[in-house]
Amino acid sequence: MASRVILLCVSVVLAAAAAAEARDFVVGGANDEWKVPAQPDALAKWSSANRFQVGDKLVFKFDGAADSVLEVTRDDYNRCSTASPLAVHKADAGAATVPLPRSGPYYFVGGAPGSCQKGERLLLVVMSEKHGRGRLRSLAPAAEPAAESPFAASFVGGPASAPAPATGAAGRTAAAENTGALLVGAAAVLGALLVGC
Repeated sequence: MASRVILLCVSVVLAAAAAAEARDFVVGGANDEWKVPAQPDALAKWSSANRFQVGDKLVFKFDGAADSVLEVTRDDYNRCSTASPLAVHKADAGAATVPLPRSGPYYFVGGAPGSCQKGERLLLVVMSEKHGRGRLRSLAPAAEPAAESPFAASFVGGPASAPAPATGAAGRTAAAENTGALLVGAAAVLGALLVGC
């Protein structure tokens, strides 16, 4: 009986951790919306300050009668071409929600004529599952994102290679520290559950 209770508690924690991983991002930040920004690089700065994971969603807030969100190829993003979008996202009740189901770069431009040329365009990179939050990583505090990332900017001209993992003693030390932190966090959660169950 006790083992069933423990199994149930562990299942609940893992399900909650998995559900907590996916996040909704309001494009441009909580007070901004999908429009021509006051500064042409504002959306690029916003994108580079966030870490996007597989399963996250983008929330574009805009006037559906005047604009739309077009998902485009890298070439169309660079040319601000709206001729052949991969997908068109229209506002429903003032917003369009776009899921991010795969890792890699995503390119969006405004559908209103001339808006992309004025800065209404967004490039973001979704991290791979390997580099993502992981199931138990959500228990540990996340590192603060950098204010500006050259990684996302490198996709405008072409994909950049990912940094190589640390090797040798440095890699083993980093791996051991990460594993130890995860185990301590998992043990703390399980201990709290056992006391609470």
